[in-house]
Amino acid sequence: MSSSGDNYGVQFGDSANVSGGVIAGAGSWVESNQYQGASDLAELQDLRAALSSLVDQLRASPAGVDDPGALVEVAESAQQEARKDQPNKHILGGLLHALMAGVQNSAALASAVLAIQHAVTALL
Repeated sequence: MSSSGDNYGVQFGDSANVSGGVIAGAGSWVESNQYQGASDLAELQDLRAALSSLVDQLRASPAGVDDPGALVEVAESAQQEARKDQPNKHILGGLLHALMAGVQNSAALASAVLAIQHAVTALL
């Protein structure tokens, strides 16, 4: 691999098999870098706004939610994680899973949590 900053992406040695997103073979390797651009930051801000809205909705003690106070605490923990420069998708995923279990009887809140889960998967 060149240290001059050149990006060769995928390298093949003697022989390689490529199948979808998998490359295998003697001497083959893949180099990948991810960059967070301005559009990703805007989407991360949207994720944070969605979490803030979810907290507000849970504070209103919606119908179909057994323990909204506890769920507010979980949602606030998710907000704290999302505020980090590099949020951990596994921590957010676990918190969102707990939220989904608590809001599953409320279609509106379950839809909101599901949308946030998809955003976490797509962004992080």
